[in-house]
Amino acid sequence: MKSTKGRSLDLRSAMFGCVHGLVGVGVFSGLINILALTGSVYMLQVYDRVLPSQSVPTLIGFTVGMLGLYAAYGLLDFVRLRLLVRIGSRLHKNLQQKAFAASLSLPLVAGPDANRVHPLRDLDQLRGFLSGLGPTVLFDAPWIPFYMVVIYLLHPALGVLATLGACAVVFLTVVAEIIGRKPAARASETLVAQRLLADSGRRNAEVVQAMGLSAPLSRRWNEVSHLYLKNQERLSDVVGAASSLSKTLRMALQSCVLGLGAYLVIGGEASPGVIIASSILLGRSLAPVDVAIANWRGFLATRKSYSELAAALDAFASQQETMELPRPKAELAVEELTVAPPSLQKPT
Repeated sequence: MKSTKGRSLDLRSAMFGCVHGLVGVGVFSGLINILALTGSVYMLQVYDRVLPSQSVPTLIGFTVGMLGLYAAYGLLDFVRLRLLVRIGSRLHKNLQQKAFAASLSLPLVAGPDANRVHPLRDLDQLRGFLSGLGPTVLFDAPWIPFYMVVIYLLHPALGVLATLGACAVVFLTVVAEIIGRKPAARASETLVAQRLLADSGRRNAEVVQAMGLSAPLSRRWNEVSHLYLKNQERLSDVVGAASSLSKTLRMALQSCVLGLGAYLVIGGEASPGVIIASSILLGRSLAPVDVAIANWRGFLATRKSYSELAAALDAFASQQETMELPRPKAELAVEELTVAPPSLQKPT
């Protein structure tokens, strides 16, 4: 079935109905990212104020404030996740009837290709993605430059190093997406073929058994399954390589930031707290990239489901034009009617 790449008015209208919830998620994400500075600020104060002064009351005050801010951070993160779940449920409720109707009408407009499209399954994929951690990347990633600016304020050299490292990690993620695009598409196609073959065999089980087609059908299914596993392994290799390289680069970058911070402290250009604070900030700034790589398969599946659901809803909308029939009339015409009471063979 030809995809419309998300041009369905029904799908866009349903997504537009979730805008207010997404705005709320954006606001909570902003507060969460600001509160994420708590650890860096706390370590900066401990190293630059508490240790030189050796003041226990000051340490207690900073610690209590830090715990309060982290409590607010956890509460906001919990509310954000709950809000995403509600957004996914609302989208599902707004589209479930149309998706069900589209699944019933697809055989009329798509013919044999209708078996390859499952609007209800695609809708579940959209709801599951919106209810998970995937969307948080879209709201947290724009804050990466903010963290780079904060690191730059600690020291320009640290800011330059952190920015170069962040660009390298983001570039690695983009390259992984480009390389993994074809294996992901092939894995999806072979998975659909595998399911279609299994469903066809199950629906025609009597014919398969009667004609002795179990062995050929099993061999064909094994071939498709082997091809699917091969494509899935390629996709897993790409995602795994990207994840490993990203983690390695991130840890090396954090160590380099620590080393550069120590060099600046030795030269008297920065305070000791800058060493730990900059490392924490760098780790936080790259957290969305790690989440994106971890949820990359879900993102690819959701993008495909969105496109196929839009195509299915468009096809259903094109079939909604009805023919106006004349109003039925209450007329009854009877010829040679014979009436007999119950249990009697002859009319009375």
